[in-house]
Amino acid sequence: MSIRLKLLAGSLVLTLVTIVLGGYAHVSQREVGTLAMRIYDETFLSLDHLRSAQNALVELRADYRMLDSSALARNDELESGNGFATYGRRLPHIIADLESAAGRSTSSAGRARIEALHADLVALQEGSPRLSRRQLLDQLLRIDRELETAVETFADDGLRLRREIGGLVSASMHEMAVAVAVAAAIALAASVLLSGMIVPPLNRAVKVAKAIAEGRLDNEITPGGRGETADLLGALATMQDGIAAQLQRIQDLMAAQAKTYDHRIALQNARFQAALNNMSQGLCMFDENERLVVFNRRFAQMFGGFRLGASASQVLLSPEIKHILAPGTDAAFTHELPDGRVISMTRQMIPEGGWVDTFEDITERRLAERRLSHMALHDGLTGLPNRVQFRETLAAALRDHECRGVAVLCLDLDGFKTVNDALGHPVGDALLKAAAGRLLGATEEGDLVARLGGDEFAVIRRGPGAAETAEAMARSMIALLAEPFRLGDHLVTAGVSVGIAASGGAHRAEMCVDTLIKNADLALYRAKSDGRGTYRFFEPEMDRRLQARRRIELDLRGALERGELELHYQPFVDVSARTVTGVEALLRWTHKERGPVSPAEFIPVAEESGLIRPLGLWVLREACRQAAAWPQWLDVSVNLSPVQFRTDSLVGDVRSILAETGLDPRRLQLEVTESLLLQDTQSVLVKLQAFRDLGIRISMDDFGTGYSSLGYISKFPFDKIKIDQSFVRDIEKPDSLAIIRAVIGLSRALGIAVIAEGVETEAQRDALRTEGCHEMQGYFFAKPQPAPELAGSVLRIARGFGIAEDALPDARQAGERTSAFAAA
Repeated sequence: MSIRLKLLAGSLVLTLVTIVLGGYAHVSQREVGTLAMRIYDETFLSLDHLRSAQNALVELRADYRMLDSSALARNDELESGNGFATYGRRLPHIIADLESAAGRSTSSAGRARIEALHADLVALQEGSPRLSRRQLLDQLLRIDRELETAVETFADDGLRLRREIGGLVSASMHEMAVAVAVAAAIALAASVLLSGMIVPPLNRAVKVAKAIAEGRLDNEITPGGRGETADLLGALATMQDGIAAQLQRIQDLMAAQAKTYDHRIALQNARFQAALNNMSQGLCMFDENERLVVFNRRFAQMFGGFRLGASASQVLLSPEIKHILAPGTDAAFTHELPDGRVISMTRQMIPEGGWVDTFEDITERRLAERRLSHMALHDGLTGLPNRVQFRETLAAALRDHECRGVAVLCLDLDGFKTVNDALGHPVGDALLKAAAGRLLGATEEGDLVARLGGDEFAVIRRGPGAAETAEAMARSMIALLAEPFRLGDHLVTAGVSVGIAASGGAHRAEMCVDTLIKNADLALYRAKSDGRGTYRFFEPEMDRRLQARRRIELDLRGALERGELELHYQPFVDVSARTVTGVEALLRWTHKERGPVSPAEFIPVAEESGLIRPLGLWVLREACRQAAAWPQWLDVSVNLSPVQFRTDSLVGDVRSILAETGLDPRRLQLEVTESLLLQDTQSVLVKLQAFRDLGIRISMDDFGTGYSSLGYISKFPFDKIKIDQSFVRDIEKPDSLAIIRAVIGLSRALGIAVIAEGVETEAQRDALRTEGCHEMQGYFFAKPQPAPELAGSVLRIARGFGIAEDALPDARQAGERTSAFAAA
């Protein structure tokens, strides 16, 4: 039987017992109630009515007794019964009470007695008129006595009923007690029975559940039987098996996890070891007992073999570095070992005790730093101190009060650019290194030789008499560098120009580095101007010239705006054809205060300051504008500075000017100097070819003054070559004549026209014509003149040739040209 059914059966038993006991109690209570009602009806109510009737009867008798004889004598009615009618009005009430008492009485004897009294009273009431007062009183007395007897009878009946009820109540209480005892016994028996059926299986289930909760999963569970207890034990068995299975699964997972964890730990440890052993720094760790607990391969490579557990003092065999392993606070420092290695060490203390040291071999880094430091202060090509170290050394020398004299020598190699461009940069670098070696050979201990850049060198000499000894050093250097250099397969000749500036005595403190270097540069510039291969001391006049140059630059910047610039033209004369072939445009500057300024003064300033670019474009535009109004047979030649060729827009500017002025490009000739081709040959040749493509003719000016003219002529087919005036001036000298003859022969062989400039005498004209040069330019024919005076110069040249109307055709043609130009 299931627990639910057992509990239901027990509940039904207890319910039935309760119903039986309740029913029995209800019956007993109903009987007691009935008895109580009888007592109330027969005893109390009947007795009450009887007593009421008795009291009324007594009052009636009293009324009759109280009547006095006089009243009775005056009232015959009393005697004849009429008084009863008057004083007997209480009698109906007495009869009514007797009727009520008889109706409620359950005793037959009592009811009969009351009914007899009732009948007597009714008869008395009806026969009262016939009765005398005495008779009436006697009847009333009799009835009163009978009524008293009835009251006593009813009282005895009430006592009897009370006794019956008391007995009935006692019997009912006894029966109730017996019933309760029986019910309790039945309930106890039912409880014992149910407990025997439910509690043991539940106890067994609770015991099993506690065991499972405590983790014991080997409980023997035998469900047995049927019902909820069997189901509960079966569920506990299933739960125990499920928990055991889950625990086994968890144990399996934990075992697998442990295996995986061990694998991960092993893998992580392998990675850690790999990372540790592949560090570029050596690493070691010591515990709180100063014992080695960790180290990597790099550490062993750096400091030799050892074992774990060794003390800090035993780890490194070198006594010189043992102190770096001593325990202490965090630290970082660098230590150089006896074998030359430089070790950078960093220590990090461990809060729990011990420390970690890392070591890095920074030998190569230190060497690199030294190399970088050396490179920062030395020239990479020659190994000499560079400009930075030169300035620092010079500044220190000027601050040193014990140094009684300081001299600075600035040097430039003569012809270096020509060698570098002609033979290539490797040869030029070799020349610089060889020159540096020779310069060092001319110095003494304490001197500083530096390369400032390019082919510029400088020397610092310190001590008493530095200026005098600097002069001897300059002579020695000039002599050493004048000797040819053997550079591989090339024998190269170079030279050097030297500028010297000195500071000594009381004036040294007033001299600054920049001033001393500037003075030496000015002296070097003067040495170059005086012919190169020499030296010059700085003189105050040089500084004055420099200041004058600066003034020229400042004034030149505003010359265009002020209208101080103009063009003069000098004719080209063909002495064989006796005609003017063209003119060269020459820039002239008339300062508003100083008057005419020589082109030899302001042209170099314009080129060095960059002003030649806007000035050159103005010259070209003005020359083209004026030439466009001249006869078509007259060409114009304009000089282009090498500085202008550094501008990428030069070709476009020339094209724009021709379009703007309307000049035929075939009437324009551009003159370039030989030095132009010593810059960026390819870029220059590209621009020259672009001019040629426009129809412009190209002329090489100052031919023969450089070192590689022939090579450049072969690279670009110039239209004309101009023999430099320096050769014409010394034409009587064999060397100059030989150069002129060679240039004319080369031009004839290459089919290039040739013109000589600077012809000032008839002898020079005749000598050039004899050598085959027919086109000339110079003061002998005409000086440069402004455009308005150019026609007169051309007429004078024509008259000098004796041209007349009846002359030869070529002469007549020249005369026609000249006349037409004069008219224009």
